[in-house]
Order: sequence, then structure tokens, then C-alpha cells
Amino acid sequence: MKKTIFMISVLFLLLYVLPLGMRPLVIPDEVRYAEIPREMITKGDWIVPHLNGLVYFEKPVMGYWLNGLAIKMFGENAFAVRFFSAISAGLSALMVFFLTSIFLDSRRKGILATSVYLTFFLVYGLGVFSVLDGMFSFFLTACLGFYFFSWSKRESPRSFYSYLVLSGIFCGFAFLTKGFLAFAVPICIIVPFLAWEKNYKMIFTESWIPILTALLVILPWAVLIHLKAPDFWHFFFWHEHVKRFFSKSAQHKESFFYYFMVLPAALFPWIFLTPASITGLLKKGLKNHLLRYSLCWFFFPFLLFSFSSGKLLTYILPCFPALGILLSTGLINYLDSKRTYWFDKGVFCLMGIAGLLIIALFILQTGIIASLAPFAYKMQWKAILFFTGLILFFFVLKKSLNTTDRTKKILLFAAAPLFFYFSVNFILPDKTILRKCPGELIQKNMRKINKNTLIFSPSTPLRAVCWFLKRSDVFMLDSGELDYGLHQKKAAGRLVDYRKFYKIASKDRGKRKIALIIDQKAYYRIKNRLPKPEFLDSSGKNGFEFIIF
Repeated sequence: MKKTIFMISVLFLLLYVLPLGMRPLVIPDEVRYAEIPREMITKGDWIVPHLNGLVYFEKPVMGYWLNGLAIKMFGENAFAVRFFSAISAGLSALMVFFLTSIFLDSRRKGILATSVYLTFFLVYGLGVFSVLDGMFSFFLTACLGFYFFSWSKRESPRSFYSYLVLSGIFCGFAFLTKGFLAFAVPICIIVPFLAWEKNYKMIFTESWIPILTALLVILPWAVLIHLKAPDFWHFFFWHEHVKRFFSKSAQHKESFFYYFMVLPAALFPWIFLTPASITGLLKKGLKNHLLRYSLCWFFFPFLLFSFSSGKLLTYILPCFPALGILLSTGLINYLDSKRTYWFDKGVFCLMGIAGLLIIALFILQTGIIASLAPFAYKMQWKAILFFTGLILFFFVLKKSLNTTDRTKKILLFAAAPLFFYFSVNFILPDKTILRKCPGELIQKNMRKINKNTLIFSPSTPLRAVCWFLKRSDVFMLDSGELDYGLHQKKAAGRLVDYRKFYKIASKDRGKRKIALIIDQKAYYRIKNRLPKPEFLDSSGKNGFEFIIF
């Protein structure tokens, strides 16, 4: 058991932490959550978030604080920007381990639940990618985990109240990361669970303890930002919560069934074993309190997010610790009943898909139509690495299919995609790098500008321009997500439409240096109206242009 725990810890470091700095930062999200903390450090203002020197009110500050701490520790690099996403995934897995080991009376079940959780495609994808959802999910996982500990210790007042306070602290941290969902998600889980357990009294008597604790955690920053930016709370509540949840024109608007459609991909590869898991859960029922809590933990937030108008796949990440517990427990129950039919069918189906992917990759990469190849000829090592990952995936699945040890069957299935996951960090397709990673082009040419150079950029590459050039005074050709900040009095003149830019580029040419960093498609639409550039460098077809006038 100790060896297994040690191996999972080592694999976490190799899979989640080691590759964090191995690929370029991606626009828009990763460079956004890099640049805002960088500007906090540069300005010394840790209260009001700014992006390109403009107020940015879409999120509170905890995620920026953590990324800023990582930047202070490791420097201004991709590893630092992604560090706390990986740590959040690991700490969430640790809570899953403790909950399952203690309340299902089996460390074996704890290890298997942890293995399932860490190998969900969505969990891994966000664990090595810099967005705030991973940190938010961890704080909610800790909040909900400690609440369940408190509920289980009802007969021990000291432990009961201590765990309630801990639950409230992490609820406060979750609020400081993404806002009011930090209250909505726990409430929509805890109230149905307590009703299911017929523990109605606790809903009304002790609920004030974690709520008050959370408010005390939030209060200092809430007051300070109100004093420094009085309009923050109005914008944050109405625009980022009410409008996003109810508005027909909400950002990222999707249908009610969006999460039902994308859930299978987020659950990969475990979606193929859900028939076996559901059969195992139904066989023994949900008599265990943790399983009941986990069902509420998954179902009600999933429903809440589905009712929201604005949707992104990352939003449902807080449901996945519960899914790890439920899915692993169902599989253990199913295999312990000495049945393997649905398990083997799931593995066999996945092997078939892996085999088809191997054949498809070989045909595309060696085909006569070069444009269909995922990787350029000079980058054949990427294709080889990807190909190796798929082959290992296939043969480890085969090993899982053939072994008779029930625990090993699950652990081998969890191990099957590990090399494939790891290799993805090194083999981003060339077309993705061109469209989403302008950093190399900017760094290559950054010596051609100085502190007096006027820099212009549309919103698409803007965050990368600020991050790599260490500038927060870039003139914007469109507003994008900084529309609110650009309408503040202090931002007068920062938004320059294309017509005005044409005049500046022509009038000031030769008098002072003007730099334009722009995506290639946008540049081709306006190039005929611009004077001849003094210097132009391109990252490639459908990539970005670095231009000096």
C-alpha cells in the first residue's frame, strides 16, 4: 500500500508538475492569468486587478495572488503561471483520497478513487493549464470535504465546530477566486444531502458558522476594493453573475443540454466503464453516507450549471471529485461481485478506438496530402511521440483486460493514458501553435522596440503582447474583454480604431517608432491602407505579424 501511494505521488509529479514549462503559453486564458499578476507585482497594487493598465473586474483576486506568488518564486515563465493549477489538482485528489479511505473504510478504495480522479481528461487538462477553475475547484473540494467531516463528527463538538470553520475558510477562498458560486454550489449540495439524511435541524442551526467564517475571510479585500474601486461590486455582481446566468445574450451561451453532450469527453477514458460502475452502485445501493453526499455533490451543481445561460466545459470541474468517488466505488463493487462483462466490454471498445487512431495518424502523417498531416515533416519527432503514446495506451489496456486481479484491472486502466497525456505537453500541433502562441514571434523581435515605442494590438494577441514585452500601455485596436476598463476616465485615448491608426502610422512614420502586433488575417484586411512597413516578421500562415513602421 505504501509503495502504491508513493508511486501515485511520483506519477503526479511526473505527469502534472514536470511538463508545466515545456510548452508555450496559449492565448487568451494563460497569458491573461500571467499578465494580471505581473502587473500586480509591477504596480505593487494587490487589491485592484489590472490588464494592460486597465481595471479588470471579471474575477476577484485569489487566483491572481497565487499566480503572483508563483511568479515571485519561480520567475516570469510558463512553469510559474501553471504551477498552482497543478497543485490544486493534487490537493483535490488528496481530499478525495482521505474522504474515500476514511468513510468507505478502505485505503484501497481511496487509492483507486484518487487514480480515477487524476486521470479524468478534464481534470488533467486543467491541471496543466493556467485557468482559475482548478483553484476554484480545489477550494470548493476542501470546503465540501471539511463540511462532510464536520457532519460525521456531530457527536464530538470540538471536531464538529473545527471542521465547520475550516469549511468556511475554504468557501471564502473559493469566493475570492470566482465569486458568488462559492456559496451557491455548496448550498445546492448540502441542503439536499441534509434533507436526504433527515437532518433538517443542521440546515438552520449550524449553517451560520461556515457562512460567517467565509464572510470574515472575504471582508478585508471586499472593503479595500470598494474603497479603491467603488464600481467593482456593481459590475461584478450584475455583469459576471446575473447577466451570465440569466441573460439570453450571455457570453459563451449554450443550450441546457451542453454539459450532457460534453460530459463523455470530460470523463475520458472512464466514460467507457460507466456501465460497469453504475451496475456496481445499483447492486449495493447508496446506503453509505459518503456515496449519498457524492451523488448530491455531482448532480445538483451539474444541474445548476446546466441552467446557466453562459457555459464553458471548465465550469463543471467542481463536480469531478464526487464523480471520482462514485465511479471508482461502483467499479470496485462490480468487480468484487466477480463479474467483468461490462468492464471488459468498455476496455475492448476503447482498445478499438485507440487502434483506429493509430491507423488514422499513420495514414495522415505519411499521406500524399501534406496539409492533412497534424505535424510538419521537420517535426516528425512529435508524430513519433504521439504514435508511441497511442501504442502504449493500446497495450496497457490489453494488459488490464487480461489480468485477473481486480485492483490491478482498475489501476492498469488508469495507467493506460498516462504516457499519452504526458506526451501531449510536448506535441501541440503546429497549426495550434501558429494560431494560439504568439510568444516566440514577440520575443524574437522585442529588441526592435524600446520604451518610447508606441505599441498597437487588437484584443486577440494583446495579453501576450503585454506579458512578453512587459508593457501595460499598449494601444488597443478593439475593446474585447477590456471594454469596461476602456470606458473609464483614466483610459481615455487607449482605444484607437483602425481609421485613426491608419492616420497615426502614416503621419508619424519616420518620426517615432510604431509597432503593430496583429493576427495575420486581421493584418491582411487592413494592409493596403497602411504605409510600407520598415520591418515585418511573420510566425507563419494563419499566425501573427510583428510590424514596425
